[in-house]
Amino acid sequence: MLHLPPLYPITDATRAEPLSAQIRRLGEAGFPLVQFRGKPLDTRIQWEELRTALAEAAANGSWPLICVNDRTDLAMLAAREGLAPWGLHLGQGDLPAAEARKLPGLAEAHLGASSHATSEWTLVDVACDHAGIGPFRTTATKSDHAEPIGLEGLRAGCAALRAQDLAPIAIGGLTLRDAAPCFEAGAESLAMVGEVHRTKDPAALGWEAQRQRWRVRPPFRRGQGLVLVGGSGAGKTTVGRQLAYNLALPFHDLDAAIEDREGRRVAEIFAAWGESAFRQLEADVLPRLLARPAVVALGGGAWESPVNRGAVTSADFAPLWLAETPARAWARAGRDPQRPLAQDRAAFMLRWAARMPNWSLAPMVLPFGHSSGELASALLGAVSE
Repeated sequence: MLHLPPLYPITDATRAEPLSAQIRRLGEAGFPLVQFRGKPLDTRIQWEELRTALAEAAANGSWPLICVNDRTDLAMLAAREGLAPWGLHLGQGDLPAAEARKLPGLAEAHLGASSHATSEWTLVDVACDHAGIGPFRTTATKSDHAEPIGLEGLRAGCAALRAQDLAPIAIGGLTLRDAAPCFEAGAESLAMVGEVHRTKDPAALGWEAQRQRWRVRPPFRRGQGLVLVGGSGAGKTTVGRQLAYNLALPFHDLDAAIEDREGRRVAEIFAAWGESAFRQLEADVLPRLLARPAVVALGGGAWESPVNRGAVTSADFAPLWLAETPARAWARAGRDPQRPLAQDRAAFMLRWAARMPNWSLAPMVLPFGHSSGELASALLGAVSE
């Protein structure tokens, strides 16, 4: 099933703040995915705002990812300009997802659907990988919404979608108070408009929603091995050491293990043998680190390999994507001589964007500006409760 962030912000076109500025602000706060909803603005303004948001995200490692609400035409225009959005959300009256999938530039898009009742929950287009369920309650941001479904309806809808391997998203008048009951009902994510724009601290809202989801669905089992994936500068080694210490597990850094075996630094291996040889060393060394439960931090490119992902699965380790914002990661790792692939910002961001699809195969851990100690503590608290 598609892994989604615990809180899924949606833009609000009734606000004075431009939609592209809303997306920029939410991305900087730490949200990895934002839905672009432009109604009731006219098409020209929607297109200008979407293009601006997508271009800004592309320059920053495709952060945040952007899902376009309803406007298949705008998603196609963006794709034609080399700014294909992460996804497209389609309502019951929109183009069927299977047909949208055939349109130019949308073959790889994540497609979502709106669903309001049993007949829709059980018949979501097979081209979709996620779907909204709602409205949970009456909402002021959408005057033409269907009848509210409440908690029991949400529970039924989540069960039906999960049975189809679809990620269920609760939507409709939600606030942070609804997080725990909605996650307990089976929601993977909470879509919010009003709450996320009213708050003065959206990062704190996202952080608490994540903690609520972890309490309902802990990200790993105590005693289980962990593998941390993500980009250079995301904090994998720092967080990994703290988790390992508190879980009484060994800690391994794959890059350090390779350096120990080869007797030279990663930068020297890259210079002497090239990246492909280094990737083979990763595949050779990793299985030894997975022989017994431990916390293992992988280099930024290691998770690209299906062989490495398969080894982690076979060892029953829990992979976690430490989903730091690329801008913060660059501030930590950029131009570090010991990181051969972190010397040029534009290349760093392009590589980050290219690797996110595979990193997102693992459940995400979002720092939202918190320290490594706070992040490790929150993860440990989730498996201790």
